[in-house]
Amino acid sequence: MTDKDRLKHAFDETPSVFKLLTTIRSRRVGLGYRIDSGTSIRHPATGRTLTQAQGPLKFVSAKEPKPLTRLEEALIAWAGCGPNGLVAWDISMDGGFHELTWIAGRTCPSPGNSLATDLLIINDSGAYIYKPTKSRSAPIEIQSEADYDKVLKWYDEGLIQILDQRPDIDFAIRAPGAPNATLMGPYQFNMNMPGSTWFLPLSDSGWLNSVLINMFDFWHSYLIDEWNGGRPAGTEKWIKEGMLELPNTIAASEQGILQSESYPVGCMVQNMRLACEAMGLGAWVYCGFSPNILMGSMPEIARGLGFQVEAPNPRAPVSTGQEKIFGIEGVKEATYVPSPRFKSAEQLVNFWYEEKYGTGGPLAQSADNYLRAIGSPWKKDETEQIITHPRNRPPEWVREAIIAYIEYCVNNFGQWPVTYNPMQARFGCVVHNVDVDFYDTHYKEGYITDRIRNRGKTWS
Repeated sequence: MTDKDRLKHAFDETPSVFKLLTTIRSRRVGLGYRIDSGTSIRHPATGRTLTQAQGPLKFVSAKEPKPLTRLEEALIAWAGCGPNGLVAWDISMDGGFHELTWIAGRTCPSPGNSLATDLLIINDSGAYIYKPTKSRSAPIEIQSEADYDKVLKWYDEGLIQILDQRPDIDFAIRAPGAPNATLMGPYQFNMNMPGSTWFLPLSDSGWLNSVLINMFDFWHSYLIDEWNGGRPAGTEKWIKEGMLELPNTIAASEQGILQSESYPVGCMVQNMRLACEAMGLGAWVYCGFSPNILMGSMPEIARGLGFQVEAPNPRAPVSTGQEKIFGIEGVKEATYVPSPRFKSAEQLVNFWYEEKYGTGGPLAQSADNYLRAIGSPWKKDETEQIITHPRNRPPEWVREAIIAYIEYCVNNFGQWPVTYNPMQARFGCVVHNVDVDFYDTHYKEGYITDRIRNRGKTWS
């Protein structure tokens, strides 16, 4: 079969989502893996010695690892967060319409349609970030067989290589003086092994704080500093009826934002699991590892992905806020102040406004408005009414109040957000070709589907 045939098979001939849900499992043993083996091996990517005790499911794969193909990775990445047209943006103009920023849709939902979560992909050739384009050609991008190859096009255009080899991460990483404490999780003996592809959603959980525009305007809510007597956090002059009326603590607000940006991650992982189930691949879902070490926060132990990391901030009122990982300039950057990208509150808030209302933005008052130049979900008359509607933009005091709030946090705690590290990568899936011998040896019938057992007929 050709890739064109395989794409047609993927879209037209795989089981329904309801059928896939009946068999979906995390199948953790792939070609070249071992479990309960009672053996020691040298990790092929890091050179460290890994030792495993013997157990009742003793198994050492006798088969060579088999990496995923470019098409298989492209389909899984597209299922996770690939382009799929324009969002409906069906929110009342008087109900928080300007909470949404981008009109470009993806296969997974995201709060505020922020597109703040992309996909880290680690395979035998290195590490990449899949960051799909924001351009869209229609409300629904894939409408027929003629569109199927867009999946490969988007993959090639959206893939940015950040390492030319696997990161030096494995089960054997330990901190000095703690030889038995697993930094990357006790379950992850087969982590980062040859033949596997690790798909890990990577979130800039600080970007979603642009919801403060909506929070101040439509929610009429403001922040108080619970560490300093519950005083207003820089916004006293706007606390009045019709402006800021309802108090909320900084920590509670930030926890809500951090939690909200974790929702796309779960949706992405489930989408990828379903894609793997359809293609007969094993998808091993897990979160029990240290993402900060993977990203590079402890270079004395492992370089990891080599992300830029700030020095710990002792002024942060809670330990979860002391570390800030910036990322890679121009590729994947975290949103916080002060940072290499946003040195001041004013610079960040102006960026939020420019992104939506400035040149090329979806609500720019100009001919190059995204909705006019690239695409809109609405009919022409409705599009023009929305672009020019007086409530599609918050009053100017909102911008001033957000700047004052962020400046307050920086002045009092040395940073904003105050309570967490914006760069998050805690939950993903490792995908591999399943070693059916393990399941045939130890398991009852049913754990290996016909799609897994016979996948070579389509996907070899």
